[in-house]
Amino acid sequence: MKKKVKKIAAALCAAAAVLSLGGCGGLSSLMAQGFDASGYVQGILDSTYKGIYDKYMETTGATETEAAEGYEAGLETEANYLAAYLGFQEYFESDAMDQTLKQEMIDYYRELYSHSRYEVAEAVETDSGYNVQVTIEPINIMNDAMSDLETYIDDFSTRNMNGEFADYSDEEFYKTFAEGAMDVLEGYMDSFTYAEATNIVVLVYEDTDGLYTISDNDFTNLDTNMVLYP
Repeated sequence: MKKKVKKIAAALCAAAAVLSLGGCGGLSSLMAQGFDASGYVQGILDSTYKGIYDKYMETTGATETEAAEGYEAGLETEANYLAAYLGFQEYFESDAMDQTLKQEMIDYYRELYSHSRYEVAEAVETDSGYNVQVTIEPINIMNDAMSDLETYIDDFSTRNMNGEFADYSDEEFYKTFAEGAMDVLEGYMDSFTYAEATNIVVLVYEDTDGLYTISDNDFTNLDTNMVLYP
């Protein structure tokens, strides 16, 4: 199920590196120094998942503000995906969404992403660009929590059918449901497991403007394996 909702926004995070190369005059200096394709991929991953911007700024010319904005946008996108996964995306995206709860969901991914495990190998130059292998140990928290999450959803559905929430507004109903679901997921933050490591090779290539980038599909493949969903 992961990650059609996130695909476009995640690709935009990757594309930000391309835009910053052109906008900050970084391309010519990077070419003169020798492009660090592995560092470029490392920078994208560190910036997207750990809020560490040094390598991203070094290889793209992005400012810290630009990198931080991309990081925060990615967290909100992932929280939005979770809302869609659990069935309350419309509430999440509405003005009626409880802002404390929304921030809790965003901060949940801030904490979860900080535990991301990945290793970037040395780039191998090819006729098409640079192949960079990334080894990821996928975070398995959703599978770990699924049994308890399903129990919670079944119980909540029973309570709903019994009329417990009959007097609730839609906003109150979804807020109550979401808070309970987050309680379940947060309960696994200190005990989640990692799935078996997987190797992914991404291609860093020059686009038609002569700027280095990775494809939307490659970024999505990395992202899909960072946190697994059933």
